Amino acid sequence: MGGLFQSFPDAETERAFLRAERLERGQAIRALIVIAIATLISYIILNPMHFPREGVIAYTQAAGAFIVAMLGFFFLTRTQIYLEKPWLDLPVFVVMAAAMKWLALVLAGLHPYTGFPPHVMAMVQMAIIVIFASVGFAGTFRLFLLWAIVLLGLFGLWIMTLPGITDISRVYTLTNFSTFFVFALYFNWDVDRRARKVFAANAALEAERAKTEELLYNVLPQEVAARLRAGEAVADSFSDLTAIFVDLAGFSTIAKRLSPGHLVKMLNTFFSAADRCAERHGIEKVKTIGDAYLAVIGGMASHGQDSKAAILFARDLVADLAAIAAETGLPLQARIGIHTGPAVGGVIGSSRLAYDYWGDTMNIASRLQGVAPLGGAAVSEATYFQTRTIQDYERQSAVLKGIGETNVYVTVFTGTPDPAEEA
Repeated sequence: MGGLFQSFPDAETERAFLRAERLERGQAIRALIVIAIATLISYIILNPMHFPREGVIAYTQAAGAFIVAMLGFFFLTRTQIYLEKPWLDLPVFVVMAAAMKWLALVLAGLHPYTGFPPHVMAMVQMAIIVIFASVGFAGTFRLFLLWAIVLLGLFGLWIMTLPGITDISRVYTLTNFSTFFVFALYFNWDVDRRARKVFAANAALEAERAKTEELLYNVLPQEVAARLRAGEAVADSFSDLTAIFVDLAGFSTIAKRLSPGHLVKMLNTFFSAADRCAERHGIEKVKTIGDAYLAVIGGMASHGQDSKAAILFARDLVADLAAIAAETGLPLQARIGIHTGPAVGGVIGSSRLAYDYWGDTMNIASRLQGVAPLGGAAVSEATYFQTRTIQDYERQSAVLKGIGETNVYVTVFTGTPDPAEEA
């Protein structure tokens, strides 16, 4: 991006920069146009006090043409075509340079009244258009350089062939105009350079922000993250939430057989399988607790329809664990507890934020997991009535801690899920 002719290596990035820069620069261009038009109108009003009728008419015609050209540029900067077609800068300023030349020649002809030599008056007017162009060429330094070189050449040719002035006047006039020329070029180039740096920095910042948001959305639902940003307290009530509590059976025994690194790898395999099954059935993962996996359906970020998805999730996970056990030789089996009922969800604390759920529904699911068979699930009566059409259960009586004796419905998953049932 360095050097005289600056550009981004990626064509799409370059187009995005030009669009953004021209949108931003448009406001400054329009402000300059308003100032220039106001100045010309003030001269048109004052001229009859100082110039003869022929001079007033000539100046008004030339100034009017220049005003029309600038008004055209003013409205062009508000269009999509101006943002999308940077090459428009060149024809626009060719027209404006022609209009300014007309005005400069008119003023040069009025030198008996202004007291300025013709070549000096022309130099001032052309210097003004060069300075204006240094702002007007937005992100198009190459085109500005081409336009300015041609203008300098034409002005130099006019000065060198203008009769009635000394050689020293020609040299100084051309030198002074060249100074404006160089300053304007440097200004346009430096503005372009700085704008590109700001654009690149903002793009990098936006990329980092996107990464941060992606990480945030892996922890919190997007809606919850937006509420936290707005300073809201996040607390929600759910009347029909299904909690799924999965525990890896015999974990302590397995842990004694494995090295710490191998143990972490095994746990990652288990949790990754659970994540894939959860995504497949629209289940919302809440958190992992040691070797246990907690998920819900019907919560803030769930996509499944009802507790039937919880059973399909449990089937898939048991099948995946059986495949992993056959591959690794480790006795990986799960006990799963599922209960449907009311719960409260929200975010508490100020660091390491996570959306969590509380209530008896979560506790009951945890207790049901404790009485579930290996490779199967224990569900509450509420979940049973919602899922009995897709799964066979055996009713049992069990004593759940903190709840007492209650009916539970247990099942052992065999084989793989029936695609027709999932549909």
